[in-house]
This record gives sequence, C-alpha cells and structure tokens, in this order.
Amino acid sequence: MPSLLSDRLRRVVDALPLRPGLRVLEIGGAPGTAAREVAARVGPGGHVLVLDRSDTGIQRTRAACDDEIVAGVLSTVCAPVEDFELDPSIELFDIAFACRVGALDGRHPHLRARALENIARAVVPGGTLHLDTGSPLTTITLG
Repeated sequence: MPSLLSDRLRRVVDALPLRPGLRVLEIGGAPGTAAREVAARVGPGGHVLVLDRSDTGIQRTRAACDDEIVAGVLSTVCAPVEDFELDPSIELFDIAFACRVGALDGRHPHLRARALENIARAVVPGGTLHLDTGSPLTTITLG
C-alpha cells in the first residue's frame, strides 16, 4: 500500500528515534496518517497513542487506523494536551511527538507549561518530546 504521508510528515517520522517495541505518544495526531506509519515502524511489540482535542478528528483516526487498533498497536484519546491525564493503568510512553499543536508551537503560550507537565507525566523519566518546529524537529528531554 503506498504511503499517504506528505513530504513534511515523512521528514518528521523519519527524524523520530523509532525502533521496534517503542511506545509513542502522538499529540494532535488526527487523522492518524503519521500514527499509522509510526505504528508500522515500532511493530507489534510497540504502541502508538494518538491524542487529539477534536472528537471528529479522533473518529477519523479510528476509521483510518482500524486495522492498527484491532491489532493492538494503536489507540486514541480525545482530550486537549493541556488537560490530558494518562490513565494510571496505561504504561508510560518512551517518546512523544507533536506537529502543529498550538499549546506547544507558540500559538497559545499560556497553555505550554500545563501541556509540558502533562506530557512529562505520560512519558518515562528522561523521555523526549519531539516538536515539528525545528529542522525538522526540536527535541525536549522531559523529567
């Protein structure tokens, strides 16, 4: 099946430090295009959680990623990152990434601190957040 990734998303996904078995949190990931590619790269031992504030976006992600959801390599949560709390029953993530998320890219600076705190609680100590604000990514080490 041909890739549906745009050139920009391909550069982002290629820049992520992905390996089989990795647990990845994608913030603002609807409609799941990048998440599908990331899930393919982390394999059956890994997992991708798509977090998005849009209910419509999450519904589209679930439809586009049905095979990955059924296989257990992808799941979704509908919440804004600044209000996101990882369910305590869910294992922490190794890395997180975000593309064009207003709370993280400077468009809504008043939300940034809360968003970073919530991401840090969902990622293993020393885990990283990769933002599509650099060339192609800016990396922040969390906790």
